[in-house]
Amino acid sequence: MHRKISRRDFMDGMAVAVGGAVAAGALSGCSAGSYGGLHNEVATPPDGWNYAGAGNKAYPPAMTALRGSTNPAMRVPHELRDGFYWEGRKSVRDSGERYDLIVVGAGISGLSAAHYYKQRKPDAKILILDNHDDFGGHARRNEFRPNGQLLIGYGGSQSIEAPSVWSPQAKKLLTDLGIEVQKFNTYYNQNFNKQWKLNDSEFFTRDLFSGDHLAVMQDDTQTAQTLASAPMSEQAKAAFLALQDKPGDYLPGLPDEQKKLKLVELTYKQYLRDYAKMPDEVLNYLQTFTSDEWGFGIDAFGAIDAWAEDYPGFGGLKLNRTKQPYKYCGPTVQLQWNEDEPYIYHFPDGNNGICKLLIGQLIPNTGAPATMDAEPLARIDYTKLDVAGNDVRLRLGSPCVRVQHKGGGIDADEVEVDFDRGGKVYRAHAGHVVMACYNTMIPYLMQDLPGDQKQNLFYGTKLPIVYAMVQLRNWEAWQKLRIYHTRFTSGDWVVAELDYPVSFPGYQFSKDPSQPILVHMIRMATAPGYDNPRGGIGPGRRDLFARPFSSFERTIRDQLARLLSGGGFDPAKDIQAVTVNRWGHGYALEYGRPWAKFWPDGPLPSVLGRRPFGRITIANSDSQNRAYADAAIDAAWRAVNELP
Repeated sequence: MHRKISRRDFMDGMAVAVGGAVAAGALSGCSAGSYGGLHNEVATPPDGWNYAGAGNKAYPPAMTALRGSTNPAMRVPHELRDGFYWEGRKSVRDSGERYDLIVVGAGISGLSAAHYYKQRKPDAKILILDNHDDFGGHARRNEFRPNGQLLIGYGGSQSIEAPSVWSPQAKKLLTDLGIEVQKFNTYYNQNFNKQWKLNDSEFFTRDLFSGDHLAVMQDDTQTAQTLASAPMSEQAKAAFLALQDKPGDYLPGLPDEQKKLKLVELTYKQYLRDYAKMPDEVLNYLQTFTSDEWGFGIDAFGAIDAWAEDYPGFGGLKLNRTKQPYKYCGPTVQLQWNEDEPYIYHFPDGNNGICKLLIGQLIPNTGAPATMDAEPLARIDYTKLDVAGNDVRLRLGSPCVRVQHKGGGIDADEVEVDFDRGGKVYRAHAGHVVMACYNTMIPYLMQDLPGDQKQNLFYGTKLPIVYAMVQLRNWEAWQKLRIYHTRFTSGDWVVAELDYPVSFPGYQFSKDPSQPILVHMIRMATAPGYDNPRGGIGPGRRDLFARPFSSFERTIRDQLARLLSGGGFDPAKDIQAVTVNRWGHGYALEYGRPWAKFWPDGPLPSVLGRRPFGRITIANSDSQNRAYADAAIDAAWRAVNELP
């Protein structure tokens, strides 16, 4: 565990201890319950404000260590949040730049907004600003080169999920970019797990149970045989298997609609504990069951959505599943109500592939791909993203610090956009602005917004998540243990899984267990113990911010070593590189019962918060309260069409 990982020297000079200022109230502004206001100091992250990972800064996708929302990317937003940025009377330099549109945020939504605006006005001049050193928002590309061989992973937005139910405008964007989703039927090896006899699995952790234990499933299901050696009492095993295979009617005597309304009032944990009468061992075993997909555990996830998603425990209720979605289910559950597509629509770099194809259409001569097939091997020249004379310019490392109508009136014909560049403030001018950034930042950037609109924007604080990509020398231990994926019952990381087996022309996924591979690990950082997911956001985000990279690296090595020890895995020898994509503001908060009492009848905070303000409109998946690529695209389309 103490030996260095090859290809990098991450540990030198890193602070391991977290100072008292970080652990105490200095981070209170990160709290989900904080609606702005001044804080008495700006906390310094343990690796320092200048730390942005390791590697060549000229080509961010190949950088490793702590990435995602890096410390430099967070500094100015945190100073704005804490009320310190404008101290010292910063002067504003007019850049002399004038654009038809300025987009704040270079994620899927921001790039899509530029695309839609260009369709509306082909000769438009557009500036896209972003505080990060890379584009894509959460749709981030991670590259590795073991022995000179290119391995491509993803640092956030993962796949084109359920494209059949995407909106017409989102489907058209895919068509405009030349993305033919049917190609994934052959590019994605759907027989990979069967070919190598790999199974799903769950890992019982020693902090919740009597010891660590890997339970390998049979046909992606736990059985009495697969749980035979699990560190649960026989009573708990029997209770869970009955819940899974032969659940009873835990709401007897109620008609169909009354049963559904009862589920609307309950979290999944409350239903399992108070009605299905599951023992604590089963509740502990299932706590992280929902974490990967939804960003928080069963203690905050709604029972009505658990029923709709066919989670264990509802078959005995014999509820009628109508053709139309049940109105109290969450928005994505409703949207995907009758969808049954395979989860295969995945570029090697996830939805960064969409972003690169957007850049290919927006900005010439960057090295961006012209076609879907060219995307994996296309290498962006970051020096060509912000070139004078281009219709569209993408300016990274330039956090927006203020947006206001000229003269202060929303009837003005111009918007002034101030941004930070190397500690100096510059002003650009635009006919229109689309705010495609985190919606909770907008009140700090637009001080003249109505107070109620600010409050609704603050409500949409995002769920903290971490995606790690771990480069392994080989995957022989996985093959020996017959697993491709595991869910941990507790720990830093809730999921570890082999990367998706997708190959493109010129790019080949690992052919056999002796070859290098990437492992994807997921940390859903929303703190447990709350029946409302918003309650765990602040503590979870503060924990992420207060930890150095070395802490994430250590728990990655620890959990992989424990998981794979039976397959002969040695973390010091087998782990060759690590990229940790930290997103303090990760998944957009999706509304769900029982905590979101306003859902679905409204008024919805996301709708009230995204109201147009003069020549400024609001995009990002936050404004759609759905953490999906199609939501980000839909938000962009709406925001552009709302512009005066």
